[in-house]
Amino acid sequence: MRLAELAAQLDCRLEGDGGWEVNSVASLEYAGPGEVSFASDARYAKQALASRAGAILATPELRQAESERRHNWLLTPRPDLALARALELLRPAWRPRPGVHPTASIHPTAELGPDCHVGAFVAVGENCRLGSGAVLHPHVVLYPNVVAGERLVAHAHVVIREGTRLGDDVVLQPGVVLGGDGFGFVRREDGSHAKVPQVGGVEIGNGVEIQANSCVDRATLETTRIGRGVKIDNLAQVAHNCEIGPDALLCAQVGLAGRTRIGARAVLAGQVGVAGHCSIGDDVVITAQSGTHGDLPAGGMYSGSPAFDHAQWLRATAAFARLGELQREVRKLRTRLGPETAKDA
Repeated sequence: MRLAELAAQLDCRLEGDGGWEVNSVASLEYAGPGEVSFASDARYAKQALASRAGAILATPELRQAESERRHNWLLTPRPDLALARALELLRPAWRPRPGVHPTASIHPTAELGPDCHVGAFVAVGENCRLGSGAVLHPHVVLYPNVVAGERLVAHAHVVIREGTRLGDDVVLQPGVVLGGDGFGFVRREDGSHAKVPQVGGVEIGNGVEIQANSCVDRATLETTRIGRGVKIDNLAQVAHNCEIGPDALLCAQVGLAGRTRIGARAVLAGQVGVAGHCSIGDDVVITAQSGTHGDLPAGGMYSGSPAFDHAQWLRATAAFARLGELQREVRKLRTRLGPETAKDA
């Protein structure tokens, strides 16, 4: 693609040779004359100026670091967003051709929209309905009555249990399980556990991506809901009856217990745990390995277990590192105050 065309597609301002041809995207260190690279902020200015890339996506401020133009520049306030679009254009993801593999098992009552691909050993159950452009990679299993919108992508070994509903443009990475039974048991008088039947469902909104080996359990009675644009990282667990608001991010190994509510645009970093029946407000950020057993108001950043205000947590952890030193100082002070006080140190 010539740079003038690429600049128009990315809505960038071009400084340089619009006829220069590029065919891929690479990092600053490895990019060559036929490739586009990017510099997201001023920290990468030195690397950008030394790069051999045919063109560099950057902010106008970073471009000013080069006194004489030695590079072609694609200038935008958001190089990171432009990079995502450039990758779609220059390094598009592989997509299998429409068709049904002869080893696939599709129930006669199932309905597949136009241009679907159904891979080897896929099983599509009774009364399933898939929108146009769906891709089911090998060994995907859809139980009966699954309904999915357009352009579903389910990678190998995805399992979607009965009655699950999915919006448009949902991406499920390998090993995702939607609609497995919630962890519902009640203790009998003899100490054994009776299973509570999980008869609810799961709803997945438009534009959701769930990454490898993550699970979203069906509700006990009503519906577990994953809102529009939510992104869930690898090895995450969303329990029965949870509700996750639009555009929230759940990073790797996050665990939500039953009936947790996560607000819009919230970010739960790696290994965050949330106890059941908690409500996490909109735009909350919970830092890695934190845990909460209570509600967290909207807009805050929280750390620790139990989680509390991040700024206070930073001060607390700084003090914790000095506990031994502080204890010695207290003992010295008590010694000075007298034997009776020192005995308690």
